[in-house]
Amino acid sequence: MWAAMLGIFLFSWGPILVRDNEFDALPFAFWRLVGAAVWAAGALHLRGGRLDARVLRHSLAGGVVFTVNAATFFTAIKTTTVANAMVIGSTAPIFLLWAASRMFNEKISLRVVVATPVAIVGMVITLLGRSEAGGQGSLAGDVLAVVAVISFSGYLVASRIARRHLSALEYQAGWSTISAALMLPVVLVSLDPLFVDDARSWVVAAIMSVTAGLAHLMVNYSQRFVPLRAISMLNMTAPGLAVLWAWFLFDEQLTGWQWLGAALVVVSVAVVVLDE
Repeated sequence: MWAAMLGIFLFSWGPILVRDNEFDALPFAFWRLVGAAVWAAGALHLRGGRLDARVLRHSLAGGVVFTVNAATFFTAIKTTTVANAMVIGSTAPIFLLWAASRMFNEKISLRVVVATPVAIVGMVITLLGRSEAGGQGSLAGDVLAVVAVISFSGYLVASRIARRHLSALEYQAGWSTISAALMLPVVLVSLDPLFVDDARSWVVAAIMSVTAGLAHLMVNYSQRFVPLRAISMLNMTAPGLAVLWAWFLFDEQLTGWQWLGAALVVVSVAVVVLDE
């Protein structure tokens, strides 16, 4: 559970790092995946493991759906507000609780059933408050965020299945390598420049490779020990944290209603996680 919570905390910094650089969205996603694949494969090698056909085969589904997530989420962050993208992204439990019940036969308690809609109401309040808060959201960005949340839910489900066959580090090296390879033609077709002259942007991309990579490693490690219902609820705290980081660093103004919405999300998640 501690690994899952640490991973979600690291996830919450992703949108801030994406915004704070000169890369276009797709090249940034590509370099972030390349960096994550390099250190994960290197760590696997040092541990005596191999990035072989078995690892890549079991990592394929996760790598494919995460490529969709990276392409849409990173673009959404660049075209809408951090609050919008993260609040929409936090609706993942709608899909994950269904998967937990139907695919993995997890028992969904009354507490989870009650807390989930309360948390979603909090998200809606936060999202609807953006017009009053002077946000610069866009419909296109919000639609991309919806696609991103569906694909991220698919990634978590694929990860849970893959962890039946692979260690967390094997899976990290496998899916990130596949996703980096798939992202390259997407970037080339987009015609966005792969390189920028700003050294600070490269540093940010490197930091993102490490922090996001560790976030995925921690969450995927927890997949063997923590119910998917708990991971899905924990994932809902990332939006609240990201909104706070955006408020603090980018001066994205928040109304009282948005603060209330974020509080509902955090309290609802805390109730479920403490129960677990």
